Amino acid sequence: MKTIILLLVLALAGSLRAQIPVTDVANLANNRASQIENLAKWVESIGQLKTQIDQLKQQISLQSDLRKWAGDPKAAGTKIILDALGARDLVKEYGKTKDVILATVKSLDSLKNTAQGSYRAITDFDIDGNELKRDALMFRRYAVLDATQANTEQVAEETKAREGDLQEEISATLDDLKSADTGAEAQKQAAKLIALNGQLAQVEAERKRGVDAFALQKMANDARLEQERLAAAELAGKDDYLAIQRISGYMRKIKVR
Repeated sequence: MKTIILLLVLALAGSLRAQIPVTDVANLANNRASQIENLAKWVESIGQLKTQIDQLKQQISLQSDLRKWAGDPKAAGTKIILDALGARDLVKEYGKTKDVILATVKSLDSLKNTAQGSYRAITDFDIDGNELKRDALMFRRYAVLDATQANTEQVAEETKAREGDLQEEISATLDDLKSADTGAEAQKQAAKLIALNGQLAQVEAERKRGVDAFALQKMANDARLEQERLAAAELAGKDDYLAIQRISGYMRKIKVR
């Protein structure tokens, strides 16, 4: 009986031993090392992602600052008074054109011109009180010269007034350029300054053209006068020669008794 009981106990113990799991220590260590390595990779990935996010935030902040400084070109443009540029002055003609001068000038007016009392008028009467009939075409050139001079003075007055306005606007634009809050506004003010300086140069060119027109007319008159004197001298020489020939022929016909 004891022998049977002992055998049953041994069989039961073997059965219980078979049901208890055996722990694999090496495999468990490997799994833990793999989990730690994966966690380290996750931490590194999260760190890289955080760095990328920080960099993106810096780029967005920089772009925002640039946009803020650059400003809105359209909004900046509304701050500029374009009328100050004087668009109509770009096509303005100062003084009169040469055709208008030639069409309105009177040939003998130059004889009465005293240049505001600088010299006396030329009279048209002889010692007997009779009016002298002058050659209008001969004096027309001087009337044209006087009209050109008057036109030059008119151009100088008109351009001087415009130049004063431009100088004031340039000064104001320089102040606006210095105090510009955004790049767009600075660019607009700089463009305006360039346009104003261009108009100022145009005004100076108009004044110079007026002076040049007077100088050219004076040179044309002097050249024509010299040409007429040479032509008159040549004609006088020819007439003297013909006169001598006629006198010689006449003298040969005279018979002395």
